[in-house]
This record gives sequence, C-alpha cells and structure tokens, in this order.
Amino acid sequence: MSTPNIFSFATSELSQDAFLCWFLSWAKSEYDTEDLSLHNCAKKFISVIFEKHSKVPPSEITDVKITKQDKNIDVLCVINNEYPIIIEDKTGTKHHSGQLKRYLNEIENRDYEISNILPIYYKTEEQSCYSKVLENGYALFLRNEMITVLSMYDGTNQILIDYRNHLLKISSKVDSYIHLPISDWGWHSWIGFYTRLKEELKAGNWDYVANPSGGFLGFWWHWHGDNKCEQYLQLEEGKLCFKIWVGEGEDKRELRSRWHSLVKNESVNFSELARL
Repeated sequence: MSTPNIFSFATSELSQDAFLCWFLSWAKSEYDTEDLSLHNCAKKFISVIFEKHSKVPPSEITDVKITKQDKNIDVLCVINNEYPIIIEDKTGTKHHSGQLKRYLNEIENRDYEISNILPIYYKTEEQSCYSKVLENGYALFLRNEMITVLSMYDGTNQILIDYRNHLLKISSKVDSYIHLPISDWGWHSWIGFYTRLKEELKAGNWDYVANPSGGFLGFWWHWHGDNKCEQYLQLEEGKLCFKIWVGEGEDKRELRSRWHSLVKNESVNFSELARL
C-alpha cells in the first residue's frame, strides 16, 4: 500500500520552488558525505542545465547560492559565484506579462558575464506551445527530463522519492488516454491526447477555453482564409466543430451563413459517396 505523498497536497508553484531550492542545495560539496546519491543527483541536474545552454559544467562545484523570489524570480541559483541559473517554475500555468524578459534583464544588469547566465523554464505539466519561451532565450526543462534525473537516485530520502512519485503520477494521468475509454477521460487524458495529436499532425494548438457553461479543453488546427474571414477545425473534447472567424467590419451573418451552407452541402455529398 502506498503511503501519503506530501506533494499530493503541496501542489502550488511555491511548493515546487521550495523543492527546487532544497534539491539544488544538495549540490554543495559538504553534503556528499550525507547522501552521496542525492548529492550526485543534484549535480546532474545542474550539469543538464549547463548542457542545455551548450556550456561545459564546472569540473568542481565549490559554491552554490540559492535565493527564492529575488525580484520575483522563482529560483535563482548561482554556481561558483559565476554562473547564475534563473529558473522560471511553472506547474499548470504559463508565462505572462513579459516576466521572462524582465527576469533575464534583471540578472543581466548584475555583475555577471552575460554569456554565463543560464535561464531555464521548468514545466511539470503540459503546455501547447513554447515558442515565446525559446524566443526569450530560456531553455526548456520538462517533467520527463526531471524524472530521468531523479531516477538516478537510489537512496531513501522521502522528499525526493515523494516528488519523483508525484511527477510519475502526473505522467500516468496524461498517458491515461491510451487505455481509458473516451467516456472516462479527464482533464489530463485530453491534454495527453491533444499533445499526441499535435505531434502526429505537426500542426495545431490546444488550451482551456472558458465559457458560461463551464469551459472545455479545445484543440484547433487547419486554418484557412484571410483577414476578412478564416475557417478552422476545433475539437471541444468529444465534439468536432467547423469554426468561422469573421474580421471586424465584415458581414458576420452573411459569411457565417455562406460557410455553414458549404460545409453542410459537402457533408451531405460525402455521406452519399460513403454509401456507394
């Protein structure tokens, strides 16, 4: 029987910030005799961050300084007084309000070589698109990568084990679309399906769409048209929709009516051909 997991209750980004600070602190050299496996695991985390920025990690970590919410930066970890690692930590939310650029600018204005700054976007739940993250110079560190790092640990520290199991549980829920009937799909199942669908189509995006009836997770793709009227397909979980966007100042009723008739007629023609 599994025991209670603290991260089933400590689900906020602040709780995850605390774990990251705790985990990074184990890279300090004085802790290698306390728990060598955990010490090596923390060093591996740092090493992967360096590699993501095409940098060779220091041969020896002599100093690790960690602060939380320094100028609103989730986690700032300075290695050997030379390499500042900026970690923007996200669970289910996304970056907003120009925060990524703002945090990077803050550290660039301090006494560090700009080429030594290592910004990381750490995300433990799925996100449809990361293009803006990459444009701002941040490297991605995703859940599956953290699971790989934490799986190196072969000790008994319950904090690390609980966090690793917490991430594995998220992955299990995201992959549940593979074996569950659609009628049993939940939030994470749809996210897993949409993520796989985007990979297969090599197109599209997904996100939560709020509406008065409670909202849904939507996936949209196959855009056509111009700035007057665009048409696209949208999955609203179990419902496939043909959507019509009409530009400002255009005759919405006429354009929507025209496309509605076209789609309806083509659907009828397709049905008749399918019966032949």
